[in-house]
Amino acid sequence: GEAANPQVLGVARAADSIARSVTSVLDGETPSAIAVGAAGAGRPETAGALADALRERFPDARVAVTDDAHIALRGAIPAGDGIVLVVGTGSIAYGEIEGAQFRAGGAGYAFGDEGSAYAIGSAALKLLLRSFEGRTPRDPLLDALAIRTSAAGVHDVIAYVHAGGAPVATVAGVAPVVLDFANAGERSANKIVQSAALELFEMVRAVFRMAGAGATDLPVAFSGGLLRENSLLTYLVETRIAGELPYARVIKGGGAPHIGALADARALLS
Repeated sequence: GEAANPQVLGVARAADSIARSVTSVLDGETPSAIAVGAAGAGRPETAGALADALRERFPDARVAVTDDAHIALRGAIPAGDGIVLVVGTGSIAYGEIEGAQFRAGGAGYAFGDEGSAYAIGSAALKLLLRSFEGRTPRDPLLDALAIRTSAAGVHDVIAYVHAGGAPVATVAGVAPVVLDFANAGERSANKIVQSAALELFEMVRAVFRMAGAGATDLPVAFSGGLLRENSLLTYLVETRIAGELPYARVIKGGGAPHIGALADARALLS
């Protein structure tokens, strides 16, 4: 379905978007329970307002709203203590440990989302701009980005980013190109990915510290589009975790976030 971040769209528009998605899979049935994990619903006030709006649209359903990090965690680690590192357009490390919730990152592209697809794409495009101004030499990565953006100068790059009306998504869309070149050993791509990996590891470590997690076996799940497949990024993050958080156990290839939402929906009926 369409985007449904209540912080960006407002509660009413986000609820409309979610309701359309729910209705599209019902085939005329009436839902008994709806569990939503929405970006931007981390604040209890926002989650409550979104839940109320959905109850108006589905008055016969039990409704629960959490943020998307929770359902990502429970999609990969169905029960018990655990941490999830979610890396897509944005980034966040989120943990549920001994009944408490902890998070690092997830502040959005303007203030955070370090190590995310947006951060990686932004770093690469900044290098491309610098190369057009003669402040950094051209290399294979920047040549590829110039072709991707159809850019012969600074203004072409800026126009490319804003042409589709969704600049954050456009910038994030450059990240796979950077990962491909990093996997092939290209130097500037390597530096960008190394920096991203360190930021992501720091988020995970911050959650451990906030939770006071000691030398116990604690699963850390990888989630999100940028961690879905093995790459230099996943290797560097996993290696750091193994070296500095030896009591953490990395889980890759766990269940998708919607599995966590379904589990929450079933729990509403029990």
